[in-house]
Amino acid sequence: MKIFNSLDDFDLQCNTAITIGKFDGLHRGHKILCENLFSYEKLGLTSLLISFVDSKENSINKSNTKQIVTPEERRLLIKESGISVYIECPFDEKLMKTSPRDFILKLVNELHMKCLVVGTDFRFGYKGEGDVVLLKEYANELGFELKVIDKLKEDNMDISSSRIREEISNGNITKANQLMGRNYFIYGEVVYGRQIGRKIDFPTINIIPSEKKLIPANGVYITVVKIDNRIYQGITNVGVKPTFDDDNTLSIETHIFNFDSNVYGKEVKVVFLQEMRKEIKFNSAKDLKEQLEKDKNKGLDFFSNVTEILQKPVDNVTFP
Repeated sequence: MKIFNSLDDFDLQCNTAITIGKFDGLHRGHKILCENLFSYEKLGLTSLLISFVDSKENSINKSNTKQIVTPEERRLLIKESGISVYIECPFDEKLMKTSPRDFILKLVNELHMKCLVVGTDFRFGYKGEGDVVLLKEYANELGFELKVIDKLKEDNMDISSSRIREEISNGNITKANQLMGRNYFIYGEVVYGRQIGRKIDFPTINIIPSEKKLIPANGVYITVVKIDNRIYQGITNVGVKPTFDDDNTLSIETHIFNFDSNVYGKEVKVVFLQEMRKEIKFNSAKDLKEQLEKDKNKGLDFFSNVTEILQKPVDNVTFP
Protein backbone atom coordinates (compact mmCIF):
# COMPACT_ATOMS: atom_id res chain seq x y z
CA MET A 1 0.00 0.00 0.00
CA LYS A 2 1.26 3.46 -0.92
CA ILE A 3 0.73 6.09 1.78
CA PHE A 4 0.69 9.86 1.21
CA ASN A 5 0.30 12.60 3.80
CA SER A 6 -1.69 15.20 1.89
CA LEU A 7 -3.60 15.77 -1.31
CA ASP A 8 -0.52 17.60 -2.61
CA ASP A 9 1.95 14.85 -1.76
CA PHE A 10 1.60 12.21 -4.44
CA ASP A 11 2.63 11.04 -7.86
CA LEU A 12 -0.07 8.83 -9.31
CA GLN A 13 -0.08 7.78 -12.94
CA CYS A 14 -3.10 5.48 -12.72
CA ASN A 15 -6.87 5.85 -12.90
CA THR A 16 -8.55 5.51 -9.51
CA ALA A 17 -11.71 4.55 -7.67
CA ILE A 18 -11.91 6.68 -4.53
CA THR A 19 -13.74 6.71 -1.22
CA ILE A 20 -13.49 9.53 1.31
CA GLY A 21 -14.29 10.05 4.99
CA LYS A 22 -13.01 10.25 8.54
CA PHE A 23 -13.04 6.46 8.94
CA ASP A 24 -12.76 6.98 12.68
CA GLY A 25 -14.32 3.63 13.54
CA LEU A 26 -13.50 1.47 10.50
CA HIS A 27 -16.74 -0.44 10.98
CA ARG A 28 -18.91 -2.64 8.76
CA GLY A 29 -20.31 0.38 6.90
CA HIS A 30 -16.79 1.46 5.98
CA LYS A 31 -16.01 -2.10 4.91
CA ILE A 32 -18.82 -1.92 2.34
CA LEU A 33 -17.29 1.25 0.87
CA CYS A 34 -13.94 -0.52 0.52
CA GLU A 35 -15.52 -3.62 -1.01
CA ASN A 36 -17.08 -1.44 -3.69
CA LEU A 37 -13.63 -0.01 -4.48
CA PHE A 38 -12.26 -3.53 -4.89
CA SER A 39 -14.97 -4.30 -7.44
CA TYR A 40 -13.60 -1.44 -9.56
CA GLU A 41 -10.05 -2.79 -9.28
CA LYS A 42 -11.26 -5.71 -11.38
CA LEU A 43 -12.03 -3.12 -14.07
CA GLY A 44 -8.48 -1.77 -13.96
CA LEU A 45 -8.88 1.09 -11.47
CA THR A 46 -6.65 1.55 -8.43
CA SER A 47 -8.43 1.63 -5.05
CA LEU A 48 -7.71 4.86 -3.17
CA LEU A 49 -8.96 5.83 0.29
CA ILE A 50 -8.78 9.40 1.62
CA SER A 51 -9.10 9.84 5.37
CA PHE A 52 -9.35 13.26 7.04
CA VAL A 53 -7.26 13.74 10.18
CA ASP A 54 -6.85 16.65 12.58
CA SER A 55 -4.20 19.21 11.76
CA LYS A 56 -2.34 21.40 14.25
CA GLU A 57 -4.40 24.43 13.24
CA ASN A 58 -7.87 22.93 12.91
CA SER A 59 -9.81 20.03 14.30
CA ILE A 60 -12.65 17.87 13.02
CA ASN A 61 -12.80 16.52 16.55
CA LYS A 62 -13.73 19.66 18.47
CA SER A 63 -14.63 17.90 21.72
CA ASN A 64 -11.39 15.90 21.86
CA THR A 65 -13.44 12.73 21.58
CA LYS A 66 -11.41 9.62 22.34
CA GLN A 67 -10.48 7.54 19.29
CA ILE A 68 -11.79 4.11 18.40
CA VAL A 69 -8.68 3.77 16.24
CA THR A 70 -5.63 6.00 16.47
CA PRO A 71 -4.06 7.26 13.22
CA GLU A 72 -1.37 4.57 13.51
CA GLU A 73 -3.96 1.84 13.98
CA ARG A 74 -6.04 3.19 11.08
CA ARG A 75 -3.06 2.90 8.73
CA LEU A 76 -2.52 -0.71 9.79
CA LEU A 77 -6.18 -1.69 9.38
CA ILE A 78 -6.47 0.02 6.00
CA LYS A 79 -3.33 -1.75 4.82
CA GLU A 80 -4.74 -5.09 5.98
CA SER A 81 -7.98 -4.38 4.11
CA GLY A 82 -6.18 -4.49 0.76
CA ILE A 83 -6.53 -0.82 -0.26
CA SER A 84 -3.82 0.10 -2.79
CA VAL A 85 -3.34 3.82 -1.99
CA TYR A 86 -4.08 5.64 1.25
CA ILE A 87 -4.01 9.43 1.59
CA GLU A 88 -4.04 10.71 5.16
CA CYS A 89 -5.28 14.21 4.55
CA PRO A 90 -4.81 16.89 7.26
CA PHE A 91 -7.90 19.00 7.85
CA ASP A 92 -5.95 22.25 7.58
CA GLU A 93 -6.87 25.83 6.69
CA LYS A 94 -6.30 25.25 2.98
CA LEU A 95 -8.58 22.22 2.82
CA MET A 96 -11.20 23.80 5.06
CA LYS A 97 -11.58 26.76 2.67
CA THR A 98 -11.56 24.72 -0.55
CA SER A 99 -14.82 25.06 -2.45
CA PRO A 100 -16.78 21.89 -3.25
CA ARG A 101 -16.07 22.26 -6.97
CA ASP A 102 -12.33 22.81 -6.54
CA PHE A 103 -12.12 19.79 -4.26
CA ILE A 104 -13.75 17.50 -6.80
CA LEU A 105 -11.73 18.98 -9.66
CA LYS A 106 -8.55 18.10 -7.75
CA LEU A 107 -9.68 14.49 -7.44
CA VAL A 108 -10.55 14.27 -11.12
CA ASN A 109 -7.55 16.14 -12.57
CA GLU A 110 -4.76 15.15 -10.18
CA LEU A 111 -5.88 11.82 -8.71
CA HIS A 112 -7.39 10.66 -12.02
CA MET A 113 -10.66 9.73 -10.33
CA LYS A 114 -13.00 7.67 -12.52
CA CYS A 115 -15.30 6.54 -9.74
CA LEU A 116 -16.27 7.94 -6.33
CA VAL A 117 -17.89 5.79 -3.64
CA VAL A 118 -19.47 7.61 -0.68
CA GLY A 119 -22.23 7.26 1.91
CA THR A 120 -25.54 9.10 1.73
CA ASP A 121 -24.46 11.59 4.39
CA PHE A 122 -21.17 12.54 2.73
CA ARG A 123 -20.44 16.29 2.74
CA PHE A 124 -17.42 18.12 1.35
CA GLY A 125 -15.99 21.53 0.56
CA TYR A 126 -16.12 24.81 2.45
CA LYS A 127 -18.51 24.63 5.42
CA GLY A 128 -19.73 21.26 4.13
CA GLU A 129 -21.62 22.94 1.30
CA GLY A 130 -21.23 19.92 -0.97
CA ASP A 131 -23.52 16.89 -0.69
CA VAL A 132 -24.49 13.86 -2.79
CA VAL A 133 -26.98 15.94 -4.81
CA LEU A 134 -24.18 18.27 -5.90
CA LEU A 135 -21.92 15.28 -6.48
CA LYS A 136 -24.40 13.87 -8.99
CA GLU A 137 -24.21 17.13 -10.95
CA TYR A 138 -20.39 17.06 -10.92
CA ALA A 139 -20.36 13.38 -11.94
CA ASN A 140 -22.48 14.13 -15.02
CA GLU A 141 -20.42 17.21 -15.89
CA LEU A 142 -16.93 15.86 -15.26
CA GLY A 143 -17.46 12.29 -16.40
CA PHE A 144 -16.84 10.15 -13.34
CA GLU A 145 -19.09 7.45 -11.94
CA LEU A 146 -20.74 8.14 -8.57
CA LYS A 147 -21.86 5.34 -6.30
CA VAL A 148 -23.81 6.34 -3.18
CA ILE A 149 -24.09 3.63 -0.51
CA ASP A 150 -27.01 3.59 1.91
CA LYS A 151 -26.25 3.58 5.62
CA LEU A 152 -25.84 0.07 7.02
CA LYS A 153 -28.26 -0.58 9.86
CA GLU A 154 -28.54 -2.98 12.77
CA ASP A 155 -31.51 -3.12 15.15
CA ASN A 156 -33.14 -0.45 12.94
CA MET A 157 -30.35 1.99 13.81
CA ASP A 158 -27.47 3.28 11.67
CA ILE A 159 -24.10 1.67 12.29
CA SER A 160 -21.96 4.68 13.11
CA SER A 161 -18.73 5.48 14.89
CA SER A 162 -20.62 7.47 17.53
CA ARG A 163 -22.84 4.48 18.27
CA ILE A 164 -19.83 2.16 18.52
CA ARG A 165 -18.05 4.66 20.76
CA GLU A 166 -21.03 4.69 23.10
CA GLU A 167 -21.14 0.89 23.31
CA ILE A 168 -17.42 0.68 24.13
CA SER A 169 -17.70 3.46 26.72
CA ASN A 170 -20.51 1.52 28.40
CA GLY A 171 -18.51 -1.71 28.40
CA ASN A 172 -20.70 -3.42 25.79
CA ILE A 173 -17.76 -4.89 23.90
CA THR A 174 -19.71 -7.75 22.35
CA LYS A 175 -22.14 -5.32 20.73
CA ALA A 176 -19.38 -2.94 19.64
CA ASN A 177 -17.53 -5.82 17.99
CA GLN A 178 -20.67 -6.88 16.13
CA LEU A 179 -21.16 -3.35 14.83
CA MET A 180 -17.53 -3.04 13.74
CA GLY A 181 -17.24 -6.51 12.25
CA ARG A 182 -13.94 -6.89 14.07
CA ASN A 183 -12.71 -7.00 17.64
CA TYR A 184 -11.80 -3.90 19.60
CA PHE A 185 -8.14 -3.68 20.56
CA ILE A 186 -5.70 -1.53 22.48
CA TYR A 187 -1.96 -1.31 21.86
CA GLY A 188 0.36 -0.46 24.71
CA GLU A 189 3.80 -0.91 26.20
CA VAL A 190 4.09 -3.35 29.07
CA VAL A 191 5.21 -1.43 32.16
CA TYR A 192 5.98 -2.22 35.78
CA GLY A 193 2.97 -2.06 38.05
CA ARG A 194 2.68 -2.41 41.80
CA GLN A 195 2.99 -6.21 41.54
CA ILE A 196 -0.31 -6.65 43.40
CA GLY A 197 -1.29 -9.51 41.11
CA ARG A 198 1.83 -11.47 41.94
CA LYS A 199 1.23 -10.94 45.65
CA ILE A 200 -2.09 -12.75 45.39
CA ASP A 201 -0.71 -15.36 42.97
CA PHE A 202 -2.50 -13.84 39.98
CA PRO A 203 0.19 -12.08 37.90
CA THR A 204 -0.76 -9.54 35.24
CA ILE A 205 0.85 -7.48 32.54
CA ASN A 206 0.13 -3.74 32.68
CA ILE A 207 -0.04 -1.55 29.58
CA ILE A 208 -0.25 2.18 28.96
CA PRO A 209 -2.28 3.00 25.82
CA SER A 210 -2.23 6.19 23.79
CA GLU A 211 -3.83 9.05 25.72
CA LYS A 212 -6.13 9.58 22.74
CA LYS A 213 -7.40 5.99 22.74
CA LEU A 214 -10.95 5.20 23.84
CA ILE A 215 -10.89 2.92 26.89
CA PRO A 216 -13.80 0.56 27.68
CA ALA A 217 -15.84 1.06 30.85
CA ASN A 218 -14.24 -0.17 34.07
CA GLY A 219 -14.73 -3.91 34.31
CA VAL A 220 -13.37 -7.36 33.53
CA TYR A 221 -13.23 -8.65 29.95
CA ILE A 222 -12.29 -11.85 28.14
CA THR A 223 -9.34 -10.99 25.92
CA VAL A 224 -6.51 -12.33 23.85
CA VAL A 225 -3.07 -10.74 23.83
CA LYS A 226 -0.75 -10.59 20.83
CA ILE A 227 2.91 -10.66 21.86
CA ASP A 228 5.68 -11.13 19.29
CA ASN A 229 3.13 -12.40 16.73
CA ARG A 230 1.82 -15.05 19.12
CA ILE A 231 -1.71 -15.10 20.56
CA TYR A 232 -2.36 -15.78 24.25
CA GLN A 233 -5.67 -16.15 26.07
CA GLY A 234 -6.53 -14.21 29.20
CA ILE A 235 -8.79 -11.84 31.09
CA THR A 236 -8.29 -8.10 31.39
CA ASN A 237 -9.29 -5.71 34.15
CA VAL A 238 -9.88 -2.09 33.19
CA GLY A 239 -10.21 0.14 36.21
CA VAL A 240 -8.72 1.76 39.28
CA LYS A 241 -8.06 -1.27 41.54
CA PRO A 242 -10.56 -0.11 44.20
CA THR A 243 -9.70 -2.95 46.57
CA PHE A 244 -6.14 -1.63 46.93
CA ASP A 245 -5.95 1.94 45.61
CA ASP A 246 -7.67 5.18 46.43
CA ASP A 247 -6.03 7.48 43.86
CA ASN A 248 -8.36 6.52 40.96
CA THR A 249 -5.45 5.92 38.56
CA LEU A 250 -6.76 3.98 35.57
CA SER A 251 -4.92 0.78 34.69
CA ILE A 252 -5.29 -1.96 32.08
CA GLU A 253 -4.09 -5.26 33.52
CA THR A 254 -4.23 -8.63 31.80
CA HIS A 255 -3.82 -12.03 33.40
CA ILE A 256 -2.56 -14.32 30.66
CA PHE A 257 -3.40 -17.98 31.15
CA ASN A 258 -0.40 -20.28 31.65
CA PHE A 259 2.11 -17.51 30.95
CA ASP A 260 5.13 -16.42 32.98
CA SER A 261 7.55 -14.74 30.55
CA ASN A 262 9.20 -11.36 31.06
CA VAL A 263 7.64 -8.97 28.53
CA TYR A 264 8.41 -5.62 30.16
CA GLY A 265 9.05 -2.97 27.55
CA LYS A 266 7.36 -4.87 24.74
CA GLU A 267 4.53 -3.39 22.69
CA VAL A 268 1.53 -5.71 22.93
CA LYS A 269 -1.98 -5.78 21.55
CA VAL A 270 -4.91 -6.56 23.84
CA VAL A 271 -8.00 -7.67 21.89
CA PHE A 272 -11.33 -7.43 23.72
CA LEU A 273 -13.74 -10.28 22.98
CA GLN A 274 -16.50 -10.19 25.58
CA GLU A 275 -17.49 -8.33 28.73
CA MET A 276 -17.68 -10.36 31.97
CA ARG A 277 -18.57 -8.06 34.88
CA LYS A 278 -18.21 -4.56 36.25
CA GLU A 279 -15.30 -3.62 38.48
CA ILE A 280 -16.02 -4.32 42.15
CA LYS A 281 -14.40 -3.27 45.41
CA PHE A 282 -13.80 -6.32 47.59
CA ASN A 283 -13.45 -6.43 51.33
CA SER A 284 -10.13 -8.26 51.21
CA ALA A 285 -7.42 -9.59 48.91
CA LYS A 286 -8.73 -13.08 49.60
CA ASP A 287 -12.19 -12.19 48.33
CA LEU A 288 -10.66 -10.59 45.23
CA LYS A 289 -8.56 -13.67 44.48
CA GLU A 290 -11.59 -15.94 44.81
CA GLN A 291 -13.50 -13.81 42.31
CA LEU A 292 -10.55 -13.70 39.92
CA GLU A 293 -10.38 -17.50 39.95
CA LYS A 294 -14.07 -17.58 39.02
CA ASP A 295 -13.39 -15.06 36.24
CA LYS A 296 -10.50 -17.17 34.98
CA ASN A 297 -12.62 -20.33 34.89
CA LYS A 298 -15.31 -18.47 32.98
CA GLY A 299 -12.68 -17.29 30.52
CA LEU A 300 -11.31 -20.80 30.06
CA ASP A 301 -14.83 -22.09 29.42
CA PHE A 302 -15.32 -19.35 26.82
CA PHE A 303 -12.17 -20.30 24.93
CA SER A 304 -12.98 -24.03 25.08
CA ASN A 305 -16.18 -23.29 23.17
CA VAL A 306 -14.60 -21.17 20.43
CA THR A 307 -11.57 -23.29 19.55
CA GLU A 308 -12.61 -23.55 15.90
CA ILE A 309 -13.19 -19.81 15.57
CA LEU A 310 -9.76 -19.10 17.01
CA GLN A 311 -8.16 -20.78 14.01
CA LYS A 312 -9.04 -17.59 12.09
CA PRO A 313 -7.29 -14.21 12.52
CA VAL A 314 -8.67 -13.07 15.87
CA ASP A 315 -8.74 -9.37 14.94
CA ASN A 316 -11.42 -9.91 12.30
CA VAL A 317 -13.68 -12.40 14.08
CA THR A 318 -16.64 -11.57 16.31
CA PHE A 319 -17.51 -14.05 19.01
CA PRO A 320 -20.88 -15.30 20.24
